[in-house]
Amino acid sequence: MEYLISNKDKYMDHPNIKAIAVLKMKGLFIDEIRKNQKMTSMTDDEGNDLQVVDDKQNDISERIGLKDETKKVLSAIKSMGEKCQEILMLASEGMSMQEMQEVTGVKSLGTVLSRLSNCRKELKGLVA
Repeated sequence: MEYLISNKDKYMDHPNIKAIAVLKMKGLFIDEIRKNQKMTSMTDDEGNDLQVVDDKQNDISERIGLKDETKKVLSAIKSMGEKCQEILMLASEGMSMQEMQEVTGVKSLGTVLSRLSNCRKELKGLVA
């Protein structure tokens, strides 16, 4: 989101700024996944591939569980209304309430706070 804010003059006239934000978030998410994958490929004496895993990396069962949970959360978010999707996306970027107010065009900071709170409650209910 910082990228969009710092380049707002470039994107303000774009007909679908939300799509740009989603694509940027997707790229950041993929970068984070790649950063956390600390695997290198090596071969043994017979030329077979070996994989050395960093001690910090989760074991495969934990990773599968996290992947399933992530799919469940993303599916729940997609089923929510457009306003909830937008406010949750902005919050996940670490934006302040004032920044969310500016991006969404909401006139009251209280509206941003209540919308975020209500959307989080709705998401918690959908995921549970």
